[in-house]
Amino acid sequence: MGNPFKVMIMGYLLPLFTAVVALLIPEYDQQYIKWIVAVFVLLLLLPIVFSLRFTANKKIAYRLTIAYQLYAFTFFAAFPLLKVLKGSIVIQLLLVGLFIGIYFLARFDQRTEVPIVFPDSDKRKWLAIPFYAIPVFLAVFGFGGDHRVARRFFETHGYDFAMTYTSIILYLFACWLLFLFTSLAYKSLVKKVE
Repeated sequence: MGNPFKVMIMGYLLPLFTAVVALLIPEYDQQYIKWIVAVFVLLLLLPIVFSLRFTANKKIAYRLTIAYQLYAFTFFAAFPLLKVLKGSIVIQLLLVGLFIGIYFLARFDQRTEVPIVFPDSDKRKWLAIPFYAIPVFLAVFGFGGDHRVARRFFETHGYDFAMTYTSIILYLFACWLLFLFTSLAYKSLVKKVE
């Protein structure tokens, strides 16, 4: 993995990228700057808190910070859907609750006999195939990265519907990434220690 301190410092660029995207999509909203700044302040404080907690081994503190940087990356990717559904606080809270629930679901999955992400048993590796197929389907439903198809979709279906649709695709991809990152962090930080 290289020097964990350098990786941690470079790791701040990842959530910064999705924060800028989330701030501008679907439209600029000053209220979300407060959320982004609050998350970044927490991310900047994490290395200090973890270094005080793990004084004997600073690498663990840096690796935990990197894990939370990845979580912030996925959290910011869920912002556009929250911004699209700005008028309905109940749905926004449900979406945030679902997003947080994915984190605990991934941790539970890693404690099962055959986890979905990188199953240890060779006999049941086929269980992971549907999980790894999800981003392929999301890419296909998300216009496959073709901006011409996306532009045509926006022109034919209208901006409001198209932005809601693409925000849902981005939210689902963020949930998938959160499940993956949580599973990897659990496997490398918890299971290796046990």
